Amino acid sequence: MHILIVGARHVGKSTLIGRVLAGLDRPVFGFETRKEDGLADAVNGSPVYIYDAGGPYVQCPDRLVGYCKDRHPLVYPEAFDRFAGRLCDPPPGSVVVLDEIGFMESESRPFCEAVMRLLDGDVPVIAAVKHNDTPFLQAVRRHPRCRCFAITPENRDALSGEVLAFARAQW
Repeated sequence: MHILIVGARHVGKSTLIGRVLAGLDRPVFGFETRKEDGLADAVNGSPVYIYDAGGPYVQCPDRLVGYCKDRHPLVYPEAFDRFAGRLCDPPPGSVVVLDEIGFMESESRPFCEAVMRLLDGDVPVIAAVKHNDTPFLQAVRRHPRCRCFAITPENRDALSGEVLAFARAQW
């Protein structure tokens, strides 16, 4: 059973995933998207990059997936399209980290298909999932091989222990 951490912006989804991964002591595979506010410009806003999970944060053009300005995204679906192939072959013994799955990713069909193949598979997945309602995000949250954990500011500290115990029992 895969683990989905579902919640609003800035509630602690990525922090919770980091705590769980630290408790598992397994190699990670997958991706992490980050909005780089320190690199913002007046025209486009903050760039959003996709990085290899557990890897360095290297900003380069092929990792730029879009911009966000005043909560209005400009998405480059072709960047997600290119990254989709990287998700196809997780190493044995690893945990797949998808941090995070949101509306930007929803615009790339190859990327969405790669995520769904991972959720259909046997390699454990832990994912941060935005609470938005796109058809893709609804399909992810309803996937029969996934358990959703709703994170809030009130439960986020206690939830990490619950999710870690679930992961250890499942994986």
